[in-house]
Amino acid sequence: MNYQHIYHAGNFADVAKHLALLQCLDALKRKNKAFFALDTHAGRGLYDLHSSLARKTGEAQNGILRLLERGRDERALAGYFAALGARAGRSIGRYPGSAALIGDALRPIDRAVFVELRPVEARAAMRSIHSAGHIRVEAADGYAALKAHLPPPERRGMVLIDPPYESIDEWKAMLRAFSDAYSRWPSGTFLIWYPILHAAQRRGAHERLESLRIPKMLSADLTIHDDAATAVAGLAGSGLVIVNPPFGIEETLRAAYEAVHRHLSPEGAGYVEIARLTPERVAQ
Repeated sequence: MNYQHIYHAGNFADVAKHLALLQCLDALKRKNKAFFALDTHAGRGLYDLHSSLARKTGEAQNGILRLLERGRDERALAGYFAALGARAGRSIGRYPGSAALIGDALRPIDRAVFVELRPVEARAAMRSIHSAGHIRVEAADGYAALKAHLPPPERRGMVLIDPPYESIDEWKAMLRAFSDAYSRWPSGTFLIWYPILHAAQRRGAHERLESLRIPKMLSADLTIHDDAATAVAGLAGSGLVIVNPPFGIEETLRAAYEAVHRHLSPEGAGYVEIARLTPERVAQ
């Protein structure tokens, strides 16, 4: 696998994904009961935005750094900025990936497992992620981890599935692993991220997920370019499907995504669309 997230850390897709992740974590923390979180493609935890690799693409500059400059007064983003440790427009040197954000959110009663295939990245995550909760970092295959860790004894919790989509078979592997994971833990909240390149590819992604006939799927899409051909980084948008979404997230996430779109979309290109992909009950 050649993918290195440092080139993309803090881009608009990270912003979109992490906004949804944090809102799901906040919902789990409303109850004084333990929860479990699993990140199948955890990365290294923290990313140095001043490194030569991060600066090479400029994606953070056009993502989180621009958002901090322009959107610091957006109420819908206040919780996100607080989670980053960035307030009143102050910039950040190291951007927390999903595993670091989960680790920071855990309470002493909560537990998380962060899985990263590449040993070098997994070791970096072990060094950089600190938490009040119980955490474990595994250098392993994220899809295999779904079988190993689900269902969790806590019974409450969430799973983030965020593969790099480098392989042409990634969608098949992801859908197969997710379908099996859902059958093991149908009450868990699942977040599945995927890139949006153009409208036809987005429709295809939705159709693939709908074909699983799993109820309570919410799609949350944010695009800031009309298609990948006009995008600097070759990515038109960020797609996310949330299975068993927390109550009220449609409204709160829409407000956050619209704020991001206002500040990061060149000339108003792209769109925000948050809608139910499958109903409360699906006929088998």
